[in-house]
Amino acid sequence: MSYEIKLEVFEGPFDLLLHLIERNQLNIYDIPIALVTDQFLAYIQTMQMLNLTVAGEFLVVAATLMQIKARMLLPKPPPVTLDETEEEEEDPRSELVERLVEYKKFKEAALELRRREEEFSRFYPRVGGEFPDQVIAPVEDPGGGISIWDLLEAFQAVLDSFTPRPELKGMPKEEISIKERMNDILSRLMLHGRMVFSQLVEGVTTRKGLITTFLALLELIRLKRIRAVQDRPFGEIAITTFGEGETVESQ
Repeated sequence: MSYEIKLEVFEGPFDLLLHLIERNQLNIYDIPIALVTDQFLAYIQTMQMLNLTVAGEFLVVAATLMQIKARMLLPKPPPVTLDETEEEEEDPRSELVERLVEYKKFKEAALELRRREEEFSRFYPRVGGEFPDQVIAPVEDPGGGISIWDLLEAFQAVLDSFTPRPELKGMPKEEISIKERMNDILSRLMLHGRMVFSQLVEGVTTRKGLITTFLALLELIRLKRIRAVQDRPFGEIAITTFGEGETVESQ
């Protein structure tokens, strides 16, 4: 099964690039292309491992990054003679940087418009009119300001440090569905109120169990049953629930 997750405005390849630039505290006008390319490809690999929907534009940007990386690794031509007019060679990153800067402006404008719309709807709810049973309410961010890239990074960190337990003969294999794991997460949050991401995978003994837990987490966020928050930028992710006494019904 493929999952299409959208927690914030514009969840696309340029969002991932901007996330990597911010995460690594890079200058957008002087991107270390080798580092960013390797990290970008690692995110795609993680998404494919989780069977998340990877849109075609991600692969296009990945190919572009690899092409730029290859061009920057090529040896520079020998210096020109004094008689020749020296022309500055175009930076292979220039077009990508230009598109990123433009995209960043549009994204910031879209986020500001959404903020204003939420603020307006908070003070001026629409009642009555053509649809009297509907009220415009502030749109809550189910991810609590956390992007899909933050969640994938947290999952990858847990996966990198995970050591599966050896299977014992005669012991039943750990088999749990995503819906069962969703109910387990909700039950544990009801008991503890707030849990960090790493606590949710305590007791998981297999790689498949880790993946199931993460997909259950994404589905609960999509359904607005839980939210993910960070006390500081790029800090450890904590999970809280929206409502009380809720479980996921079997279908």
